[in-house]
Amino acid sequence: MKNYLYILCLAFLVFACDREEYLDLQPKGQIIPSKISDYRLLLDQTLDLGGVSSGLIETFSNTEMASDDVMITDNLSNSYSEGTPDTNIYTWNDNIFTPDQEDGDWQSLYSQIYTANIVLEEILNATNGTLEEKLALKAEAHAHRAFSYFILVNLYGIHYNSTSASTDLGVPLRLGTELAGIEFSRATIEEVYNLILDDLNEALDNLPDTPELVHRPSKAGTYSLLARVYLYMGNFQKAWEASNNALLLSNTLADYNTYPDWFFPDIMNPGNLPQTDPEIIWHKASNSTYAFRIASDDYLSLLEPNDQRRRRFANPFLFGLGGSESIYTLGSVRNFKELGPSVPEMLLTRAECNARLGNLPEALNDVNTLLKMRMDTGTFIPITGTDQDEVLNLVKKERRLELIMKGHRFFDLKRYNVYDTPKVNLTHVYNGTTYTLNANSPNWALPIAAKYILQNPEIGENIRE
Repeated sequence: MKNYLYILCLAFLVFACDREEYLDLQPKGQIIPSKISDYRLLLDQTLDLGGVSSGLIETFSNTEMASDDVMITDNLSNSYSEGTPDTNIYTWNDNIFTPDQEDGDWQSLYSQIYTANIVLEEILNATNGTLEEKLALKAEAHAHRAFSYFILVNLYGIHYNSTSASTDLGVPLRLGTELAGIEFSRATIEEVYNLILDDLNEALDNLPDTPELVHRPSKAGTYSLLARVYLYMGNFQKAWEASNNALLLSNTLADYNTYPDWFFPDIMNPGNLPQTDPEIIWHKASNSTYAFRIASDDYLSLLEPNDQRRRRFANPFLFGLGGSESIYTLGSVRNFKELGPSVPEMLLTRAECNARLGNLPEALNDVNTLLKMRMDTGTFIPITGTDQDEVLNLVKKERRLELIMKGHRFFDLKRYNVYDTPKVNLTHVYNGTTYTLNANSPNWALPIAAKYILQNPEIGENIRE
């Protein structure tokens, strides 16, 4: 694998330097991947290579502090220094990073795109292997690229709106590995979404139904991402179809009553590993930890006393350091921060689509299927409803509770503000000052790091309120 580090280094550097700097980065005297096994290694990198590349699993973390699921209390304000990325995100500052700081999300996602582009450009010319093997790896690269662009456009663009997507700015599109003469001007949100859909549909035909290893794309994983994409686009019929297709291939739920009742999970317990977690469809993980992520009062108030998630997702803070607050742990469920598609997400996506399409019994059935595996044994009572708004709100509530710290909440609020009423304004308090993110604010699109704009001015800054 180390023979290919130059490739990953290039990927890591492409968006961290200007044109003149990276024009001299072409490798000399290095081994160029040529065999099927070489490209398999590139797509199977699962560990961070010490700042060279984050691999294809680590994805993003920049929205954690921006939503209404976390809070910074007076007890912990000293743990969040003013002007750090966490507090800048928490207060929706005009800049998250200083001009000399990298944005880890931007950097790692474009690194993954570069790796995918290497495979897409070269795999069909591999010196060995069957056409079937080559097309399978090409399909994986399409799926990984789609995932990265989907996260990028939702981090740094306003939410998809069919009336303005053709003019709203998204992110730069990199479709190849060439380095000379690159322009980093931003594509529109519509153009980015079109590429995402093209990549996913291109991938479907040549992927297995379910993956041999959960970090690899599959039909189930690709349908899951398609469901997420269509949901964000407001195309609820297609989102229903894609989530249903995913669930036909992968539908196992874990019963939380069978999980051990300890704060720190046994890290050697196979049930806490991505490869053996029955609910994960496609493994993508956050590059951050749960450290000092305090559960908001608003989130905790939604959890019923008999809900297993009350004690499994959030616990009183260690040694009383946080006073009476609870810290997000998800400790006895899994010891990693999962952000990829899962069976619960697909159930809740199908439920939301059914609710929006007027199929209320079907929506409630999916929610109840999930809740039966989350409530204390013998206490589950099916939820009911006959009003469309009531059922939709029930689905939204369960989506928030179930998908906590999985990268969804901030993006969900963005889309609710496009498709639903009433609109959602967010309020955070930090060091005695109240900060507000209004529903119609352009600040729902995160600022692009100043370093990249200074080096490549054509990227342009996001509008700030």
